[in-house]
Amino acid sequence: MGNVLQIRVMAKTYDESQVEKKWPFLVALTWSEPRAKGRTHGVMELVEDLKDKLELGMLSKAEEELLGESIRKSFNIKLRIEDALGDWKASEANTASFDLEDLLDELEKKAVKDD
Repeated sequence: MGNVLQIRVMAKTYDESQVEKKWPFLVALTWSEPRAKGRTHGVMELVEDLKDKLELGMLSKAEEELLGESIRKSFNIKLRIEDALGDWKASEANTASFDLEDLLDELEKKAVKDD
């Protein structure tokens, strides 16, 4: 890495529309319409915003009881991804990305089942 040119390894959602297709209930729970322009609405942002809603008490008691633990786990996986990328461990980040998507799949099913 040069003094001026910085090299970064990062996780980014390639196609944000896939987030809504894959986890429509979680997206609706997290983001109101219309969504803020100029802000990314990808997987990492979904997890961050879900955690924020949980911590700010913006979920119903039923949603908090049903989803709270999994939301916290998803945020911890997001942190694992960021830590692995920060340490240039792309393989570990890749493994954690699958863990995160699997957990979001479970969270979506749990939320829809209870709805």
